[in-house]
Amino acid sequence: MDIVLKHSPLRNRALAAGALILLATISGPAAIAETRAVQNPARQSSGKASGETVRYQVQRGDNLFRLATLYLIRPEDYRIVQRLNRVADPLRLPIGMILLFPRELLKHEPVRGAVHSYSGAVRIGGRPATVGMGVSEGTLIETGQKSFVTLKLPDDSSIALPSQSAVRVQRLRRAVLGNHLERLFEIERGRASATVTPMTDPLSDFRFATPGAITSVRGTRFRMSYDTKGGQATSEVLEGKVGFAAEAHDAQTLPAGFGTTSELPAPVALLDAPQLAGADGVQSGDDIRFALQPVPGAKAYRVQIGADAAFLSVLDETLTAAPEAHFGSLPDGTYFVRATAIDGNDLEGKPGITRFERRLDRIEMGLEVTPAGYSRQFRFWWQAHGAANPQFRFQLAKAGKEAKPMIEQGPLSGNDLIVIDLPPGSYRWRIMTSQIIGAQTVSQWSDYSDLRVESGW
Repeated sequence: MDIVLKHSPLRNRALAAGALILLATISGPAAIAETRAVQNPARQSSGKASGETVRYQVQRGDNLFRLATLYLIRPEDYRIVQRLNRVADPLRLPIGMILLFPRELLKHEPVRGAVHSYSGAVRIGGRPATVGMGVSEGTLIETGQKSFVTLKLPDDSSIALPSQSAVRVQRLRRAVLGNHLERLFEIERGRASATVTPMTDPLSDFRFATPGAITSVRGTRFRMSYDTKGGQATSEVLEGKVGFAAEAHDAQTLPAGFGTTSELPAPVALLDAPQLAGADGVQSGDDIRFALQPVPGAKAYRVQIGADAAFLSVLDETLTAAPEAHFGSLPDGTYFVRATAIDGNDLEGKPGITRFERRLDRIEMGLEVTPAGYSRQFRFWWQAHGAANPQFRFQLAKAGKEAKPMIEQGPLSGNDLIVIDLPPGSYRWRIMTSQIIGAQTVSQWSDYSDLRVESGW
């Protein structure tokens, strides 16, 4: 589906007088939307455009009074329907006749969404969020710092808010006549994204509104942002094709893999997804670290951790100028990391998603020296915290000759090893922990521990 986005003209880089709403009726693949709002938006009308009508085929026993009682907000508005359809007698309607009902006159019934997942400080209608909590018209959804929430609608569409965002549900309803869905979400601050289930009904819709700012809906997959300080809008297309029009330039058509801004006269290619070195391995340290291969032309990188490949449940994110990302600790489990590179035009590039395993593997090591007859007994011990059914390998080497261990034992299932009477000198020892994760054996060496053996006892 082709969509034309129009940049709202700004005078002296101040807010535009009115809001631009882009309405998408989706009949192809699932659509995704993302909008970033300006600060302090003004309210705007969220009603349906006047003149839209809904068709109804007259059935046996119908008359205009009965239909008005069933489907109109004000039954006395049957006269409007009568005039529109040039009905002479409201009590006599030919079977099979097609009646047109103005959509703005029709009754609606509420539709409810629910919190699918959340993390951090999230409030729904002023209350702390819980999984399954309902949302309906008028509900305000707010996220704090490092907080995320995903909502699910009855048709399996989803709406996601990243940190420090607020979205108010302006419309979430279904027309009694025809079951047409009307969904409008006003972004009061921050950003929002949506994955919309395909709609075959041409009168159903899904909209984002940001009064006094740019609003966008992705036909297949694309992103949109707005910088309130510089007055610049950006758009990046990942799948499909999108039209983009700005005040300063002619309209542009953006194919997949390209983006533009309100300052650029033509589309530019998006940066490739950053490659994460070893991201598909096991994260076993106290914190989570990713090393990104630098992308030529990138000035920054956005990295997110999610609980699922679709990132319905975002757990954390960071924006970094260096090609690396650090996160706090996570419980053991399977996670996903998503990384994008951002170019000098502030266009966010193609995303790369990788699955990784988290298995905290912290090893504690120690040494006990006790007499054993005329000799000394060295008991090397260790304890692996977080490892499931581990196997170990022990190495002891003279300092400076670690490549050629004087003692190497393994695999060991126990937690200690005894060595009798080491000659005086400097030594270094370490432990390798191995465990099976899935169908893969994962091994990791500890740091070396130093040992100094003096002569005499």
